[in-house]
Amino acid sequence: MIKYIVRAVNLLNSMTRNSCRFKIAFYFSLFLGVVFFAMISAAPQAARAQATVDELVADDFWAQIRTDTPRYTMASFLFASNALEKSVSKYMENPSLELQADIALLSDVLVDLIDLDSVPVATRRQTGIRTFEYLMDIFGRIGKPDTLAFPDLDTLARTDADGFRIPQTPLRIERVKEGPRKGEFLFADDTIRVAPRFYAAVSHLPLKTALDIESWTNFGPQQTGPLVPPEVMQLVPEMLHDIWLETPAWKVIFQIVLLAAVVIAILGIHRLVRSRVRSGRISILLAKTLAPVLLVYSTSSLLPFIALQVHLSGTFARFYDVTLTVVTYGGLAFIFWLAVRALVEAIILFPHIPDESLDADLLRLGGATLGVFGAVFILALAGQAVGLPVLSMVAGLGIGGLAVALAVRPTFENLIGGVILFVDRPVRVGDFCSVGDQKGTVEGIGIRSTKLRGLDRTVISIPNAQFADMQIINWAQCDQMLIKETIGLRYDTTDDQLRYLLVELRRMLHAHPRIDGDTVRVRFSGFGDSSLKVDIRVYAQTREWNDFYAVREDIDLRILKAVREAGTDFAFPSQTVYMAKDSGRDKALSNRAEAAVRRWRESGQLPFPRLTRAELDGLEGTLDYPPSGSPDAGEEKKINPEVAEPLSNPPEENSAELNK
Repeated sequence: MIKYIVRAVNLLNSMTRNSCRFKIAFYFSLFLGVVFFAMISAAPQAARAQATVDELVADDFWAQIRTDTPRYTMASFLFASNALEKSVSKYMENPSLELQADIALLSDVLVDLIDLDSVPVATRRQTGIRTFEYLMDIFGRIGKPDTLAFPDLDTLARTDADGFRIPQTPLRIERVKEGPRKGEFLFADDTIRVAPRFYAAVSHLPLKTALDIESWTNFGPQQTGPLVPPEVMQLVPEMLHDIWLETPAWKVIFQIVLLAAVVIAILGIHRLVRSRVRSGRISILLAKTLAPVLLVYSTSSLLPFIALQVHLSGTFARFYDVTLTVVTYGGLAFIFWLAVRALVEAIILFPHIPDESLDADLLRLGGATLGVFGAVFILALAGQAVGLPVLSMVAGLGIGGLAVALAVRPTFENLIGGVILFVDRPVRVGDFCSVGDQKGTVEGIGIRSTKLRGLDRTVISIPNAQFADMQIINWAQCDQMLIKETIGLRYDTTDDQLRYLLVELRRMLHAHPRIDGDTVRVRFSGFGDSSLKVDIRVYAQTREWNDFYAVREDIDLRILKAVREAGTDFAFPSQTVYMAKDSGRDKALSNRAEAAVRRWRESGQLPFPRLTRAELDGLEGTLDYPPSGSPDAGEEKKINPEVAEPLSNPPEENSAELNK
């Protein structure tokens, strides 16, 4: 079987990432196959038990089992114990699974006549079996009590008694005062302690029974099921028939070795499968569920069936049942945790949520939290089944949880910061942003921290608590990019030269095809220490870094040309010592600029404080850009994707890249 599992896993690993649905279907089918196999294994036992129940019902068996009064309870016990003795006698002559199921059913009937509410669920049946064996030994030695001496319905109505002590014994039959069996009369809950002590006092008396046995409590542990060959029993050394923990030594050793062998085999299968499945979150999680599924099947079906055939008893049987219960619930808790995580990974995968995004991390956190709570709830059920004080433990965990919360406060702060980032969404994975004095592209938003890829290609990790409190500039959200320059002109620039330059700059910017004309602002802004200041503020119609720098470079070159053509120059923040005669300004260019301004003034078309609408419409897009001589001149500007540095990578591209 292992060979076929390995082959199937190898076939699974040869699939591409697009076969994720096939992987899920494969492991789900494997899970269903294990469950189906468990059902098939348990079906014969259930069928035989049901056949026995039908036969007993047909014989009007259940009509004899009543707990309305102490009389009915005692009569029911004597009737069921007598039927059990007959079934054991038949079984000793001809062992069979049908008779074993008959004995098991009668044992359950006798167990139900004892108040075992104070006994943990995991050990309740074994404790009840051991107790009714003591009771059968007691009544087989001192004689069966006369049920007519027990109170009936009329006596109870007159006396309103809640219990009755069985004559010549310390044993009592009492009314159950709470719980699902409230009002029934059962052997008192202290019978499990009183019966062994009273049996020790009367054990010297002979046992009155048709069977060739000395004691029910010694006879039961030595028996085995019909599937254990008598030849095997003959091979067991006499010393291994000694009683350990109220169970023969050979049974104790066999069950411990069997349990260890099952665990080793499951771990081997787990390692074998995991060595073949090394990629894909869902595949790895579903592969991890194979071991706990096999473990739960073993502890809930296979091992109990073998234990039934070996026939464990007493203290060891109770310890074994507790062990199987804890392992079963632990396996179920692990399966639930893995199943929730696998479901979350499927939710992340199929809508193509980016793997490193905050959405994916929060989904994983929510799934892990749900899985942990579910697993804790299942483990709480396990604790209740083995008799642990669950409510007291929960209260203790609450106090301990408060201490832990105080100790890991920074972690919780980062977690809350991550939730704030998820709700507010100031940035996304792929966005270029500035955070404090750091700049970079967001590579991942996790539960604890946010990672930026810096301009120097290093990874900057910022805790979410700090990231959420800092000033965040998200460049990816801008629709246009700002070009802001301040130039300083020489102080010997005339006012008309300055006006000419301002007009030419505005014309140039309005004519530029990559500048938003509505955002053009060119103004003489004041007087500096060594220059006349002109502020230039425009927005480039681009959202890509390389294109932005190219546009800004072109604007700066055209500003330089305009300044030169206006007959002025840039001022330097320094003092100039002239050692020779200054040649002064270019008079021809100065005269031309001043003449142009005079013409504007005389014609009533002086373009101040702004250009006329007619001139703006005429200038729109008339400037050659890219400039003449460029390889791109006369063509529409297109961004080369190979050198592009976009402000934001589309989420679809990120998801596709991550899912490759």
